[in-house]
Amino acid sequence: MKPSEPIYEIQIERQVSVPMRDGTVLCADVYRPKVEGTFPVLIERVAYELSRRCKANGEYFASRGYVFVGQNVRGKFHSGGVFSVEDDGWGVNQDGYDTVEWAGVQPWSNGQVGMLDGSYSGFTQYMVAPTRPPHLKALYVREGMGDLYDVTFRGGAFQLALGLGWNMQNTLADLSHETAPSGLD
Repeated sequence: MKPSEPIYEIQIERQVSVPMRDGTVLCADVYRPKVEGTFPVLIERVAYELSRRCKANGEYFASRGYVFVGQNVRGKFHSGGVFSVEDDGWGVNQDGYDTVEWAGVQPWSNGQVGMLDGSYSGFTQYMVAPTRPPHLKALYVREGMGDLYDVTFRGGAFQLALGLGWNMQNTLADLSHETAPSGLD
């Protein structure tokens, strides 16, 4: 099957503020068709640098009639707060829920919100699903970890290569980003 052809020019808004229920502000890049109107929204929530991780999806979907919201999770890059995977679920902070509901009522949204992609983005989808945000209509988990404990401690044994590799990769990306604190001692 041939993929659909792009039909819209796109516009990109970077570092859009998305308020969470506790007042913390998370940042997102919003890609949308460069025309007036409302469109379905697709969200990808990541712990990675947005312009690298979300650019291809953002440009692809916005040029085909969707709004694409790529968002940094709490405590990563321009997003406020302290990073913790629990903030996507059903605990005190429900950042995934709050993000979906924010997207569902924006002037460019038709109220139909989906989430997509895999790996960390798949995990954020699994975490938001049980919270049942009213505007969430679909999830597309390309692949993702369903059980963080099993990924980290497969068969009860700590996965050193996975944990060390992922943490080193992300720490280096965090430290080389413009949002990194200067003068670390």
